Amino acid sequence: MKKFAAILNKTINILLIFFVVFLILNEYYIVEFSKTLRNVFAFLTFILILISAMKELLTNKSGLSRFINGIILFCSIIGGVFSVISNQLNLFIYICILFSVSYGFIDLVYKKS
Repeated sequence: MKKFAAILNKTINILLIFFVVFLILNEYYIVEFSKTLRNVFAFLTFILILISAMKELLTNKSGLSRFINGIILFCSIIGGVFSVISNQLNLFIYICILFSVSYGFIDLVYKKS
């Protein structure tokens, strides 16, 4: 069961990094997606961030890891609410994406599985 959890964790982190890279490439017009596809990528990225943060909060025992994922979860919820109200991205969303991508990259590179 631990092996399956490790594979699932790595898959979620890789997908999260790919979706964020696709959104960044679309933002700077390197690759241009339709508005619908961009919204699908943004929604999937948001869902993966929430799943990853909740999984780490529930299963990880490290205090620093729980704190970082708590910040990710808090920023994603508050940023999502402000994004719906003002219909634009805000600082909370950027903090959430930055922390989740960096934590996912560190999780892929440094953790043994």
